[in-house]
Amino acid sequence: MVAPKDTWTGRINVLTLKRLDEQINVLYRLGKYQDAARVAETALKTARETYGPNHPYVVTCRSNLAQMKQVCEDREVLGRLHAPSEAINPVKSKMVPKLAGGLLLAVIVFTWFIGGFSGSSSNNSQPVFASVFPAGSRPYYSVKADFYPERKMIEGEEKVIFECKEPTEEVIFNLYLNRYKNNSLNTSEIRSYALERGMDQGYIDILWVYYNRKTVSFKQEGELLRISRKDDVFSPGEHILEIGFRIKMPLLADRVGGNSRGIWLGNWLPTLSVDSKKRQPTEIGDSYINYSSTYEIEFMVPKEYTLVLSNTKKVRELKDARVYYGVVERVRDLPVFLTRGYKVVSAGVNGTQINYYYFSSDSRAREVLAAAQRAFAYFRSIVGEYPWKQLNIVENDMYLSGMEYSTLLLVSTQGMQDSLTQTVFHEVGHQWFYNIIGSDQYQAAFIDEGCVEFFASYALKNYTPYSAAKLDGLNRNLGDFHSWPEYRDVHYRNGRRLFETMYATLGKNEFENFIKEYYDRYKYGLVTRDEFKIIMEDKIGRRATGQLLN
Repeated sequence: MVAPKDTWTGRINVLTLKRLDEQINVLYRLGKYQDAARVAETALKTARETYGPNHPYVVTCRSNLAQMKQVCEDREVLGRLHAPSEAINPVKSKMVPKLAGGLLLAVIVFTWFIGGFSGSSSNNSQPVFASVFPAGSRPYYSVKADFYPERKMIEGEEKVIFECKEPTEEVIFNLYLNRYKNNSLNTSEIRSYALERGMDQGYIDILWVYYNRKTVSFKQEGELLRISRKDDVFSPGEHILEIGFRIKMPLLADRVGGNSRGIWLGNWLPTLSVDSKKRQPTEIGDSYINYSSTYEIEFMVPKEYTLVLSNTKKVRELKDARVYYGVVERVRDLPVFLTRGYKVVSAGVNGTQINYYYFSSDSRAREVLAAAQRAFAYFRSIVGEYPWKQLNIVENDMYLSGMEYSTLLLVSTQGMQDSLTQTVFHEVGHQWFYNIIGSDQYQAAFIDEGCVEFFASYALKNYTPYSAAKLDGLNRNLGDFHSWPEYRDVHYRNGRRLFETMYATLGKNEFENFIKEYYDRYKYGLVTRDEFKIIMEDKIGRRATGQLLN
């Protein structure tokens, strides 16, 4: 087989096709066959441009498109597939095994072709994906959890649907919450501040793991969970694991923590590891890397608490508890906020409700809400659509001025006094550059941090960006930094200047067109440092890119 020509367009088309294949499979699983067919038409057109009309990949695309169009024409089948109880959870879609299985096989073939080509043309030293997921679709997490405030505990279980693209001896999950069990981090700036209230460790314990209703071996190693099958491997294709867990919540003044009025949790569930690497734990930066995934959740909380989570609502009122249920699609994590004493102000922007939950007399609630509305409208206009119906913002007393999660932002009381507009603008921007467009925040934090810093400065200060001849440090990962100021100087300040250089080089119109194209191609995907370098080389040249990134 002949790979596409070694040009930026050819290489990016290969990556675009990989993401289109994922979109097709997700839409098909959810019963959205007309949407899947529309994406398949785009994939076929891109494949023809990349490989020519008779390439095996193009033939497979054409066959898939014909199959989906046939499904769309069969209204009787389509009606059955769109039943809500079957469309929400792919595990429940038992009535269409032949159709779903056929598409799954085709998408696995797609990824095999693309994997071979992109490996030869882009020369990625940092793999985009590990051997576990995604061969075709995004991970699907079905979670049931109960909150016990008197013990500061959450107990629950999750069912995880994923795919292997090759035989795999073990499946690896992130256990990010165990970072709060690591005493070696207590001397860091952020942890020292958080511990001023007193030591209150947090952790996650795995209680059991089932595969095909049978227990399987597992091992916890700090922030990683390793699951293996005795005398067997996880073969290529779809798999389901069930994991029982117990969480101790750290009630700290931190990006995961709480106070007497509420508890905020991000990255608290076991999630599939992107690259399966065991890294040195650090409190500097946001070293949380997750696939864009779908979460189905049923959460029971005591009656005095309210659960705040996008696309989730109360479905049952019990004697002493409330039960919430929802499905949140295409998010990096499942952050939850449990409140029993916060106030809230709300406003709507283009069909999305923005809620600000606050408790202090210095919260400046109306100003925060107005800043969030302005930032939301700006990023939606300059970058692309925000696909969810809610954006929740929560005040707390952490060390950082702000912290981004999927559809939920944390802002500190002090940050709202010192830099309200800048902080809110920055954190809202992360919904586009972190949540929608994922990137490797450990190896290349400048991709999202530098980008939102650029837009916040450009939009709020109305100045003309200028070029930088050379920037230092953007090849350093989070493990190379020893303080937050040092990290900010590199990935925030120099990252911002990198985007300023691209703007100054391209001009306003071409830069804004580039950002929209970047959004369209990479939304719900994961951009590595090497992929971003390819994009820059095409836009501003290889020599200039090397001076900025190396």
